Amino acid sequence: MNEVEIFNSTQLALISNGVYLLTFTGLIFITFRLIRYQRENQSNKFGKVLVTIFGLCTTFYGYTVFSFLRNLQFSQSYRLSALQEDGVELSSWASSIIDFTGYTVADGLPISSTPEPAAVVFIITFATMVIAGVWLKLTK
Repeated sequence: MNEVEIFNSTQLALISNGVYLLTFTGLIFITFRLIRYQRENQSNKFGKVLVTIFGLCTTFYGYTVFSFLRNLQFSQSYRLSALQEDGVELSSWASSIIDFTGYTVADGLPISSTPEPAAVVFIITFATMVIAGVWLKLTK
């Protein structure tokens, strides 16, 4: 695989990730609508459990999408650094990607199941909002 093929495959994967992110945004909207609906109608415990499960599934989906994005970035850097180690001259853009990401062949295959720290904070905040919105008595 040459440099252009690596860039092309990464771009295709980023387009897929964008679609997943749009789906996650829709699921966030649906989750908050469900929380509002169950609060307005004073749902019973079974309804609260269902909304909580849906919200936590949405949280896990978001975690997966953000993890996929980070893995894409690491994979691109890994493949470009593998080319560089094979003696292929890389463009300045490819070299800057390796420098920015900081992931090389020496780090081994990227098996990342953890998103960026900012994404982790977002996911934890969202999960807290779901649980608090369903189970806590919040003032208006």
